Amino acid sequence: MKKLLAFTAAAVMAAGLFALDLGGIKGTWQDKNWDADWTFAADGKIILKKSSNGEEIFTFTEDNIQNFKVKADTKGVSISFDCKETERSYKFTKGVSLNSDLDMHIDPKWTTQDYDTSIKFKN
Repeated sequence: MKKLLAFTAAAVMAAGLFALDLGGIKGTWQDKNWDADWTFAADGKIILKKSSNGEEIFTFTEDNIQNFKVKADTKGVSISFDCKETERSYKFTKGVSLNSDLDMHIDPKWTTQDYDTSIKFKN
């Protein structure tokens, strides 16, 4: 019985923690190659918008992503996740340098050609 209660408590705590802890990465970064702004919001959402007009393209939330991970080590912090709806895997890495850029890696599931770039901090 104690094991069941411990398991239930752990499951409830884990569910509550999945409010997309962005590892301290908050703000907006611009990918000039694709006229895109990536906003890491305080409420745990990641919002993709067109830079030129602010049109929302997609919002990533705990409801539409899978395999969400935050990894912190001596090289920096990285956030990674998969999204079935966009058919891509994403990874954003903030190094421990004074540079505010994020390294972005996108792996489209329909091709072997990945997209890697450094996106610039906007605000």
